[in-house]
Amino acid sequence: MKKNYKSVLLLVIFILFLILILIHSSDIGKLVTDYSLLFLTKLFPASFLFFLFSSLFIEYGLIEMIQYYFHFQASQFYVLFISLISGFPAGAKCIKELTEADIIDSDSANKMILFSHFPNPLFVFGSVGSVIGNYHLTLYLYLSIILSNIIIFLLQRYPKVQIKNTVPSFKDFSSVLGKSIMKSFQTILLIYGTSLFFYLMITLIIPYFSLTTYQYVFLNGLFDLTKGVFATELLHNSILRVLFILFFIQFGGISIHMQVKGILANSSISYYSFVKGRIVSTILSFFIFLLLGFII
Repeated sequence: MKKNYKSVLLLVIFILFLILILIHSSDIGKLVTDYSLLFLTKLFPASFLFFLFSSLFIEYGLIEMIQYYFHFQASQFYVLFISLISGFPAGAKCIKELTEADIIDSDSANKMILFSHFPNPLFVFGSVGSVIGNYHLTLYLYLSIILSNIIIFLLQRYPKVQIKNTVPSFKDFSSVLGKSIMKSFQTILLIYGTSLFFYLMITLIIPYFSLTTYQYVFLNGLFDLTKGVFATELLHNSILRVLFILFFIQFGGISIHMQVKGILANSSISYYSFVKGRIVSTILSFFIFLLLGFII
């Protein structure tokens, strides 16, 4: 019965959203074009390449080779590294691929999803940095994000797994490349479609409400991370601007959560473990940011 109520509520929201699209039909084309251009020029180039190489590394047994030659479990370090350089939701995609390749079990995957949420460094020091307008504050923000996730990473205890005595056999490159490209594009399309949906939703709905500046900034960031980051330009206090952006990045926003939930669908990885990680990491990062500002 509860699920029926949820379905009815979602249908009502979809119908109202469709009505808004029809009312603003003359503006929809420009909104979609503007967001698509932003996605293609800023998000797609870096994300797609990292997704592709992550899949290639897993297919050709990079983790197994490291474990075979250096005799230590490398999967959690690999997830941390890929998540750090790629940006979200690369961590969720990487962890799911590791479970599908039977490299890690569901228990390890649910622990890794706690600390695998990092923004792309280019996004932080590019778009976010231009909004903040202060290099040191941008650096403190990024360090607080990294340190909070590393703390969670260090606190995890993983079950010991037996390292295989053989490395994976060579696979045909053309088939592996095609498979990796298809998987990467599938993830990219999920990210694009989800982000565009929530971008249009918040853009069309907000004008119908009388909001304060803080409410406007918060609602934008709650639905769409990128829109929320740029909305903080309305705030005159630079510290408050950074704290809003830190929350948007660390918690993720509804759009990011839906992307991760879509990636983790049909897997043994719990979405609620991701939510738990976001809450803990957000609290930690606020303390670390304030501490860095006080010490430095």
